[in-house]
This record gives sequence, C-alpha cells and structure tokens, in this order.
Amino acid sequence: MTLRDLARRGAALLHAGSGAAARARRRLDGSRALVLMYHRVLPADDARQGAVEDGMYVTPGTFARHLDWLAAEGFRVLPLGELAERLAAERPLPPAACAITFDDGWRDNAEHALPALEARGLPATVFVVTERVGTEGAFWPDEVCRRLAALALPARRALAERLGAGPGPDPTDGVLAHLKRLGEDARARALEALRAATPEPPARPRELMTWEELDRLARGGFAVESHGATHAILTQLPDEALRRELALARERLRERGHGRGGLLAYPSGAHDARVVTAARDAGHRAAVTVERGIARAGLDPLRIPRVGLHEDVSRTRAEFLWKAVPAA
Repeated sequence: MTLRDLARRGAALLHAGSGAAARARRRLDGSRALVLMYHRVLPADDARQGAVEDGMYVTPGTFARHLDWLAAEGFRVLPLGELAERLAAERPLPPAACAITFDDGWRDNAEHALPALEARGLPATVFVVTERVGTEGAFWPDEVCRRLAALALPARRALAERLGAGPGPDPTDGVLAHLKRLGEDARARALEALRAATPEPPARPRELMTWEELDRLARGGFAVESHGATHAILTQLPDEALRRELALARERLRERGHGRGGLLAYPSGAHDARVVTAARDAGHRAAVTVERGIARAGLDPLRIPRVGLHEDVSRTRAEFLWKAVPAA
C-alpha cells in the first residue's frame, strides 16, 4: 500500500468518524439524488488491469460490496430514467435515492456486473457506443494504455514528451489528457506516431458487448442507452457532424429495441451549451456528465452530474461512502 493509499484511507475514516458521511447522506432528501458511474468490472487476477486507464475498473468483489453497502446504508436504487424525470419535474424521490450507470458497453459488464445486480434485483443503465457494439477493437485510450504499458518508465516518459504531453508523475495520464484536447485530425496523427514507436500489443478476445449480450442485459434490468455513435468528443465536432453522431446512435438503438429512455452519456463527459442543445434537438430527454456532484430537483436534465467510482478509491466501506456521497 502506498503513502497515498494510506492517506486516503485515513481521510475516509476521519470522514466517517466525524459524522460527515451520515450528514451528507441525510442531505439526499426527496429533492436530491446520486448517480453512480462505473466503466469496467475486471477480476483481481485479470492481466488487463495493468493496461487499463486509471479509474476505469472495479473488481467483481468490490462491485458486489458496493451494492451491499448501498443497501446497508439505506439507499434506494432507481432506474436512471425515472430518477431524472422526477428531479426535472421536481417530483419527490425516496430519501437516499440513487442510480447506477456504466459507460462504453464492455463485455465484462455482462459477465460480472449483471449477475450481482440481478441477484439483488437492482436496475442499472449501460451507455453504449453503437457503431462499436460487437467489434473487437478497443477505444483509442485503451490502445494508448496498452502500448505505453509495454515500455519501461524512462521510455514512456520520452515518448510522452515527443507526443507533446507535458511533464507529470504518470506519462500515460499525461498522454491521454493531451490527446483528448486535440482535434480529431491531430489526434489521429499523434496515434499514428505512437503506433510507429511502440510494439504491436498482443491480440485480445472481443471486449465490447454484442447486441445479443445487450439484449440479455435489458432482460436483466438494464436500460441500454446512447454513448454516441463512435465515441467522438462532441465539443470538437462541427454542427452537422455533431447532429449525425447523435442521430445515428439514436437510430441504431431504436432499430435494436433499445434507447427507450432517450438517455445520453456525453463521451469523455465533454459538453457545452451547443452540445446540450444538439442533444435536446436529437430527442434526448436526459444526459449525464462526468462532473462530480449531487443531482438536484429542477436541474437541467441534460446536465446531470455523476460520481465516478473505481477500485483504488472504494475498496473499504469508509472509502466508498467518502467518495460516493459528495459533501455538498
């Protein structure tokens, strides 16, 4: 355990011992709620953990404990669509209401999250990238992580500098942040440079769900909703491309019998007033961001904040409650 881990756990215990966690939960009255955000659920012995973007996974055991801690603390898990609709209309919610969401459509959600949720009778929402459903290729951030993980730390730092990422404690994080700021063409050139400078990663089995697997999730209590057609960063798209990205995803979901809630998760959380307007015009009734916070009655339903949870910050009950329930 690192000093950072010890400090975090100590802070979480102080938070719990001071009563701050209980006070924060009491603020989740009928006008406030939590939306929890997950990505991947990977077993503790899964080698992919070493080449996954930071903050992107929990283990099956940790996820199951999260669900049990929610129950023990008196949380009421609702479908996201219902929660968003009631908040927007300022209709009362149960105390300590929350919703559970997953981004991207990873196959491990079906393998490990679905059984835990089904066993407890809990609903969830998965946001899928429609044109990547059933494909073998990963998203470009995952390719970056896999390629850089194959290099020794000095080589990673040198390559990060060549790619234009600034100095920092973790060169992989720096490269990812730099590439997300670039436009599509500049990012494509940087990724080609990265591929030319790194060995080809070993092939992996398919990691994204098929439509048949998504159908199984829907039968198990998941809502299947939009994360865009291609996971493009929406704020970087011209108006017409933005409209196509949103419309194609909506159309594909309807063709497959999904997307009934009209929900959207902005890829990489990127949104602004123009994107919010485009999402509304495309027929989305609600959208979630990656901004940390509590969802409140009367909020813009196209700007719902979430609380991201992952393995490194939520292994213990105290850490989970510290991260899951913002103080304000």
